[in-house]
Amino acid sequence: MPIGYKIITAVLALTGCGGLLFTGEINPLMSLGGIAVLPGYYRFLKGRRHAPAFAVGLFSVLTLFVFLFESYISGDVFLAVAHLTISFQAIKSFDLKEPWDHIQVYFMSLLQLVIASELTYSVVFGFVFILFMILLVTAMVLSHFMKEGKLGNVAIKKPVYIISALTLVLTSLIFIAIPRTSYKFLGKSHTRGIKVTGFSGRVDFGSVGAVKLDPTVIMRIETDADKYGPLYWRGVALDSFDGVTWKNSDTERSRVPRGDGEFAWSAYDRNSAVEQKIYLEPIDSDVVFGLADIAGIRTDSFAVLSDSAKAVYFPRKASRRVQYTVYSLLRDELPGTAQGRYLQLPRGMEKVIGLAVSVASRGRTDGQKAYMIEQHLRENYKYSLSVSNPPGDRSPLEDFLFVSKTGYCEHYATAMTVMLRGIGIPARILTGFYGGEKNLYGGYIIVRQSDAHTWVEAFVGGKWKRFDPTPAVSVKHPSIPELVLDAVKMSWTRYVVGFSASDQLNILRTLSFPFTLPKMYKFRPLFIREAAYVVSGILVLLFGIYLGLKYLRREKYGFVTLQYMELRSMLKKRGIGKAVSTTPGQIRKQIERSATQRLIEEFLMIYEKHRFGNERMSASVRERYSSLLKQIKKMI
Repeated sequence: MPIGYKIITAVLALTGCGGLLFTGEINPLMSLGGIAVLPGYYRFLKGRRHAPAFAVGLFSVLTLFVFLFESYISGDVFLAVAHLTISFQAIKSFDLKEPWDHIQVYFMSLLQLVIASELTYSVVFGFVFILFMILLVTAMVLSHFMKEGKLGNVAIKKPVYIISALTLVLTSLIFIAIPRTSYKFLGKSHTRGIKVTGFSGRVDFGSVGAVKLDPTVIMRIETDADKYGPLYWRGVALDSFDGVTWKNSDTERSRVPRGDGEFAWSAYDRNSAVEQKIYLEPIDSDVVFGLADIAGIRTDSFAVLSDSAKAVYFPRKASRRVQYTVYSLLRDELPGTAQGRYLQLPRGMEKVIGLAVSVASRGRTDGQKAYMIEQHLRENYKYSLSVSNPPGDRSPLEDFLFVSKTGYCEHYATAMTVMLRGIGIPARILTGFYGGEKNLYGGYIIVRQSDAHTWVEAFVGGKWKRFDPTPAVSVKHPSIPELVLDAVKMSWTRYVVGFSASDQLNILRTLSFPFTLPKMYKFRPLFIREAAYVVSGILVLLFGIYLGLKYLRREKYGFVTLQYMELRSMLKKRGIGKAVSTTPGQIRKQIERSATQRLIEEFLMIYEKHRFGNERMSASVRERYSSLLKQIKKMI
């Protein structure tokens, strides 16, 4: 067995196992046996004897019991199968005897990549898959020529290149053509959600600061909203404060009505709304982010819920990448009412209330008082993420206002909300994200964990108005290579992971442009035009598959056999050699005393010599072989 063939088998097995390990979802303990794949393939490449049959059988049975035990204990059969495939690859590396064993390795590696595709959305997986497909094609070509006994007599580079390219093209076409559904058939996602703080209906005082240093990307947004002003990606409104923890006391959520594929609270003018196409990473939250005031949401994946503060939610946590479109009427004032819960204060806030009365004493209206408190906090306090815990007899809020006078957004928003409530103005804090990095290489906005922010909404003038008492801080911009790499990730998310039914329709429309119906049919029902798009797109796809299969057929049989098959096709039309099992000898008998007898006999002699004699065909013989076929074609 050629060493190159052995190496490809080993690399395919390692690619499958490595693809699973790369996802980060594999339990190291349950896949510990997979380490044996390294010494197993080392022995295989060195040509050493395979393991005894009883040892292979024993470990196979043990692996099966481990699989059943893990499936029962964890309840997650999907990950148990992933661990089982790793153990299988390790056992098989010691038991590669027959060609069928290698095919089992190929199949198991492909299964591992299918599992990995469910466990990760990383763009790196795309490159791993392409590498795997090229190696798999190479292994199949080598296997074919080994079976034919021609491995040393033919050049395999060209077939490998061409078949690999066709395989990738056909895979892409199948990916584009398969129907899209709102939910995956494999059930729940196994991708771990990013841990975010402040979007679960509860925030412990000081917890937001921990995520302000985390550069993890939370979402990417395609929008032009940045030209209209500051970007406050609204999340959850919290109203209840006990001195340490903020909570949302309103746990009731109502379903937002849906019409014409869109969730909307009421009718609005789409032309006056700002569109945001949001690609949300898997997070451990069910919050829908968007710029206020959210008027409508378009998504095919989930229903949409809302509470009395117009915070928006999915029915469950976004454990997968979620794509949705928000339409917002950009404004810093929201309609609503002010219940008594927005004036709630914990005990021991007398000193804070006294400061609020002093700061807002010159204000005549609630709006002026709120503005004065906002400016007081902005101008007299310093922003810093390095905040130490206060002594046990002093609350974190009092320590911020009267002692350290240093803090981050959560300190400022909490201080302003409590001060407003202390002078009788209903207020609540909002958790979400502020701003984001505009990626000029992709034309979209990157929002990270470090953009997490907390601000205030106060009920003044009959509406909830936004205030942000946190001082402006300088932002560190990512490097050009980081932005370019993120643009690649965004393209992967948008056009591979997030490839949708609407994308399929757009491609079909583009492909079917020459076949589109004339303008005279523009008043016909919409389904007629869409049917034209679909039919023409399918025809183009089938034609591409036909060309690919035709080429693969040529590569499978080779020049000598294809010419012979063409002769058989011509003779069948004359009633000669109709049976599939007809041999060249039988053809000779049927053409005796015909005008083409001499030409056909010479043609068959060349065919048998080079098809079954393993003799390489020279250029002159090749030319004579083709010339004979042409002469026969003219005479028949």
